[in-house]
Amino acid sequence: MPTKSCAPQADTAVAWFPFGYKKAPHPSGTGWCLAPDPETVPVVRAIVDDVHSGLSLVAIAQKLETAEVLVPRDRHAHLQGRPTGGRRHGRDFERFRWTAGSLCKILRTPALMGHRVHKGATVRDADGSPVLIGPPLLTEEEFQALQATLDARSNGNPPKRRETSLLIGVAHCTGCGGRMYFATRKAYAYGDYVCRASARGTTCSAPASIRASWLDEFTVDRYREAFATDREVTRGQLLRDGVRVTVAKGRSGGGRERLAGPDTSRLTFTVGSRP
Repeated sequence: MPTKSCAPQADTAVAWFPFGYKKAPHPSGTGWCLAPDPETVPVVRAIVDDVHSGLSLVAIAQKLETAEVLVPRDRHAHLQGRPTGGRRHGRDFERFRWTAGSLCKILRTPALMGHRVHKGATVRDADGSPVLIGPPLLTEEEFQALQATLDARSNGNPPKRRETSLLIGVAHCTGCGGRMYFATRKAYAYGDYVCRASARGTTCSAPASIRASWLDEFTVDRYREAFATDREVTRGQLLRDGVRVTVAKGRSGGGRERLAGPDTSRLTFTVGSRP
């Protein structure tokens, strides 16, 4: 289906730019449009290549953190001459960190093809053609191939059981004090840490479970804050430093907000005898 070139935008038309783009004067000399950002377009291409190579979104997020690449929110603030970071979940950050969730938002949006997007879908004109915000970062064929790769992961290729998970010996159930272990979810692209009291022949009054990637990310973030480091965090380091994370049982049911991340009120993080 044909596309139409983007029209000049008013100064207040767009307050947030899709990752990979930046504000630029419109070629007509009136208003402005979005143009590929030469600093972040290579990042987008590298992320897409990593996805196709089989690298997990968690691993890609760690690579971006190591390279000190700004997340979209911080990149936007930087381009606007504002400070990075801010307040989230009651805590202040100098800059925000990459997560699998933030990567998924970038990789799933049709804005990668230069489309204007509303509520996750392409905006189309009266003729059914996509309304453009700027030149595409990915062709339609590249975008569809990326979606197919992501769909195959989430629908058909659940993760293999990990022989040694990051938090084995670190994560414990609040209900019984026992260790939590990694368990896969059939037909899902993620697993959980779960209380295994029954496997030990005991009973837990409040067995806890939590998505593994969430607890991994929570623990790594808290460890880096506690030790003022951005280095890679390993299970060996966590055990040597006496890190202990406890997880309380969560409530059943809930809405979409429960899919956004962990309820940190259920979690405690300690290093040795220090909270």
